[in-house]
Formats: sequence, C-alpha cells, structure tokens
Amino acid sequence: MRLFEDWGINSVSNKQRKSLLYYWSIRYFIVLLISIVIASAATIFLIYWDAKGKQRLGLENTIHDVAAEATNRGGKLPEGAELGRLLDQYARQNDLWDRSFVFVFDADRRLVRQFPLYAPFEEEQLAERLPDMIAGGLDITELQSDQDHLSYLAAVRPIGNPAETTGYVVYLVQKQTVVKTTPMQHRIMRFSIVAVAFVIGWGILFLLTRRLLQPIQETADAAKQIVAGNYRIEFNNNHDEKEIYELMVAFKEMAERLEHLESLRNQLFLGVTHELKTPIAAISGLVQAVRDEIVADEEAKEFLEMSLKETGRLQKMVEDLLDFNRFAAKTVTVAHQQVDLRTELNEMVVRWMRAQEKRDVYPIVETAGERDDWQAFTDPARLEQIMVNLLNNAAEAIDERGSITIRLFAGPSHYRIEVQDTGEGIPPEEQEAVFEAFYRGQKKRTHVHGLGIGLPFSKLIASSLGGDLILSHSSSEGTAFTLRIPVIHSNR
Repeated sequence: MRLFEDWGINSVSNKQRKSLLYYWSIRYFIVLLISIVIASAATIFLIYWDAKGKQRLGLENTIHDVAAEATNRGGKLPEGAELGRLLDQYARQNDLWDRSFVFVFDADRRLVRQFPLYAPFEEEQLAERLPDMIAGGLDITELQSDQDHLSYLAAVRPIGNPAETTGYVVYLVQKQTVVKTTPMQHRIMRFSIVAVAFVIGWGILFLLTRRLLQPIQETADAAKQIVAGNYRIEFNNNHDEKEIYELMVAFKEMAERLEHLESLRNQLFLGVTHELKTPIAAISGLVQAVRDEIVADEEAKEFLEMSLKETGRLQKMVEDLLDFNRFAAKTVTVAHQQVDLRTELNEMVVRWMRAQEKRDVYPIVETAGERDDWQAFTDPARLEQIMVNLLNNAAEAIDERGSITIRLFAGPSHYRIEVQDTGEGIPPEEQEAVFEAFYRGQKKRTHVHGLGIGLPFSKLIASSLGGDLILSHSSSEGTAFTLRIPVIHSNR
C-alpha cells in the first residue's frame, strides 16, 4: 500500500485478509467435499431403502408362492433336493437372494417340515411366536435369533383354502443390514454421485462467479462515473478477499487522487490565465502609450524597458513549464561533474543577489565542522535551479528585518544543504501539499506571482541528482528546507 501513502491517503482498514485464491479454493473444496459426502450418503440411503423394500416385496411374493405350492400338493412340500430347487426358483423369480429358511406347521402348530435342517430358531421359539405372526396376516415380522444374534424377517401364510386351513408356512430371510448392489446398481450409484457432485460444483462456481462479478461491476459503474466527471464514489469495503478489497480501496483512492489532480488542474488553469493576463495587459498598455506618443524620450525608453521586463517574465514562465514537463517525463539528462560545493553555493548566492531588486537581504552561507574537502559529483546548473527556487521562496516569506541562512552539512554518503528563513512559516494545513504540482497556498494566490511548480520542480531536479528535497520544519518563527545530494554520484 506504499503507493497510497505516497499520495497522502491511508488505507481504511488494517484487517488481515486472505488471498482470493486461498479464500475461494478452500471454500470450494470444503463445500464440494461436504456435497460429495452428502450426495454419497443420500445415494446409499436411497439404494438401501430400495433394497429393503424389494426384500420385503420379494418375501411377500415368495411366501405366497410357497403357500400356494403347498396347497396344491395337499398341504405338503417336496422333500430334500427337490424342495431346495423349488425354493431357489421362487427366490430368483422374486429377486430374493438373502439367506432363507422354510418351516411348515400343521393346523395344530406342530412342526412337520423344515428346510434346511439347520435353522437359527428353535421349533419352540417359532411355535410361541406363530399365533402373533398369524394374527398379523401378511405383515412382515422381525425376529431376533438367540443363536447367531442376527435379525430375520418372517412372513407366515396359511395352507389351504379360506374355509379350511390345513397348516402354515413360515418363510424367514436374514434382514438386509448392508447395501448389496448389483453391477447395474453400482453403476447407477457412481453415476448419481458424480452427477450430484457436478451439479453442486457448478452451482458453487456459479455463486462464486456471481459474487466475484459484483465488485467488478461496481468498479465498472464507478469508472463510468469518473468518465462523467463524478469523482465522489462509494464502495462496499467489507470484502474478505484480499485482492477484491485492495481493488476497491485502490480504485476509491485513485478517484480521490484524480479529484485532487482535477482541482490542481483547475488551479493551474486559473493561475496561468492570471499570470499571463497581467503581463500581457501591462505590455499592451506600455507599448500603446509609446506608439500613441503619450510618453516620449526617456520616459518612452523606461516604458520599453518595463515591457521587456514583462516579456522576460512571460518567457521565464513558459520555460519553467517546459522544464517541469521535461523533468516529469524524465527526458532531461543531468551532466554530473566534480565541484567544490561550498564555493559553488557562495557563487550562487552572489549571482542570485545581483538579480534581486531587494538588496537589503543577503543570505549567509555556513558550513558545519572543520572540513576542507567539500567535493561532490553533481550538476551545478541544476543545483543552482534548486537553490534559486528556495532562495526566492525564502525572500518572499521574510520582511525587511528577516534573514536567510544556508547551512552545509557533510555526511558519510550525502551532503545536506539547509535553507532557513525567519518568515512567518507555512500554515500546518498546507505543509503536506507544498510539493504538489501547481499547488499554491492561500497567501501566494493573492500576493505572489507564480504557477505553483517551483518546489515540485526542485524536488524533481533533486531526485535526478540522486538526492531529495524535504520540508524540514515550518512554524511562525520560520521555515527550513533540506536538500540532500550524494557525495559520490549514484546512478539510481
């Protein structure tokens, strides 16, 4: 978020947010895993429920067939292997593949036939339960074996016609407690799980995509507002995804920055208009006075000198704008050379003084420490541009009793040049904006000519020299700017 801090805008929240990839991949994986588990459990349950239903239906049909066979045979069933084949035939017909047992009782409820010979129930145990089972008709009864402790389903059917019952057939089958599937059922189960997982996965992707598109759509709508000139946009910043949150915050801060730049552009337009209008009007008036012979001789020469001065100011203004644009576009080369920094500063002060109308202010150059070597690799012409801007600002800030001091400090890798004045200082609310391009404080807008590019221009030049320009401090007692330039040139 360093870029936002450079703009002077702080992030609205320090909440730790997870990456969009992490956030949605984990959520998608968990939801999909849960969905597959639920789909698998539901499919198995449905198959199990269907298997139980088929087992009961098969049991009812089989007991009906066995009872009918016994009735047709005069109340008896075949013996031995023939009975086994008959029971297998009925089981296949009714899709009943579980372990089964057949008991035949006479009308007095005495056991007369059992197949197979081994059964998990004693004769007495079934005989005791038979009245209850007969009373239930064709209802399936669940019995618990005391021998193998397994559950069995039992169905009973009378032998004979409704007018005369000659006996009873009891058919037992082991209760289905696990899913026994055929290959076809197995394929259906796998297909169902895959199909349900696919549908749920598609639904998750649809919802995630829809949620992801919402902030993108908000951003697109906000971009349209910015194109229309409305920079005051509002976003929902309550996003848990790091990338989406940063996108929203960055876009909002970009809009605020654009609004700020638009304000500066308007100020520049007004400032340039005013700064150009004033000297052009003055030049026009002076030249017309000479042309119309309102003034003559020495006074006419003085008017022409004043016109040339205003023309020079216009030319300087245009050159400053062009230089600022070239430095901002980084199309200007800097010619570094070895110079004695203390000597250069003294000579710059002399040249600046000669160009000033206010002769009663003379900047004092001071050096810190007993150092004889003040050699530096820098561009003296560009360095003088910075110093002239700083000295001009200092001269405008002080009154007739004020002073300007230039202090030179040496460090391990950088020199520090401090320009301090005893003026009234920069208001606290304007200090953060002094290096903004085309920004002019309230007082300068009404009392001082300029375009508001002196300090931003100087900061760009300082950066091209491998250093920096900062506002050290400013109060009602004065202002100090510090210029840092490297002792040895850095190709940064």
